[in-house]
Amino acid sequence: MIHDVVSLITFVFAGLSAIASYRLQKAPLSYLSVLLGLITLSALTLFVSETFLGLGPGGMERMIVYPALIWAVEFGARLMASPS
Repeated sequence: MIHDVVSLITFVFAGLSAIASYRLQKAPLSYLSVLLGLITLSALTLFVSETFLGLGPGGMERMIVYPALIWAVEFGARLMASPS
């Protein structure tokens, strides 16, 4: 029960953070961030509605997590590479 609530909060805000980072990046990474955020939120919506698209629950969990992780790595690398 607690895992479900905390995971929901984490992945909703991971998707929203990816979308919100659009303003802090230049194209094409800004567009990639929005796309990854939308994929995370869409997969989360499908998972909550128990629509697994033939992937099973574990496959849908990966469709939620992987785009959020890719965005986090991409955005972190961009922040590290930018001049202070």
